Parts: sequence; C-alpha cells; structure tokens
Amino acid sequence: MAHILLVDDEEAIVYVFRRYLERAGFQVTAATNPVAAVAAAGAGAFDLLVTDYRMPGLSGSELVARLRVANPGLPALVVTAYGAEVALAEANVRVMNKPLSPADLVEAVRQALVQAVAP
Repeated sequence: MAHILLVDDEEAIVYVFRRYLERAGFQVTAATNPVAAVAAAGAGAFDLLVTDYRMPGLSGSELVARLRVANPGLPALVVTAYGAEVALAEANVRVMNKPLSPADLVEAVRQALVQAVAP
C-alpha cells in the first residue's frame, strides 16, 4: 500500500482528498501546513507528495524542494487553484487545477506512483 503525504492549508480540502485516497486503498498522512509536512516527512518515508501550491510558510514548490533533500526521487502532485502561475520544471512533478474530481485525483496519484517506479 502506497503511503501519501497530503498537504493543504484548507482543512476541508485535506478532509475530502484524504477520504478519496483512503477509499482508493492508499495510506494517507495529512498536514494542514507545510512546516508540519516537513516534520512528518522527517519521521517516516512517503511514496508520493500531494500538495497545494499557495500556502503560508512555504509554497508547494518550496515544499517539494525541502522534502527532496532527504528523498530525491519523491514524486509530487501539486493541486492548485492557481495553476497558471505554477511553473515547476522538476522531474516527477505534475500540476493539476482545482476543482478536481475524486476520480481524477485518484487516477493522477496512481499514474504518479507508476511513473515513479518505471525505469
């Protein structure tokens, strides 16, 4: 079972996305701020990061960079309402726009995990 780190500063988004992902069979650790996410990542390994882009403290791209210090190959899915301003040219980072259907979120997570293990 893949372990997902889910980060969004909106508690309602965290709640809904967590439920979608857990129903799809993923283990989910959730944080409502990027500082808590960095702490959670220090306590254990994750297979994928699902994060918002605009958050207080660190942006989604800054969070990806911080977490990749300890886990350079960590794939990430940035889900944001501000997709037009997100310019991430990082490997294994996909940007998706909110609102996002449950099926689209789960499928994007599955694809990111498959691509992360593909040679």
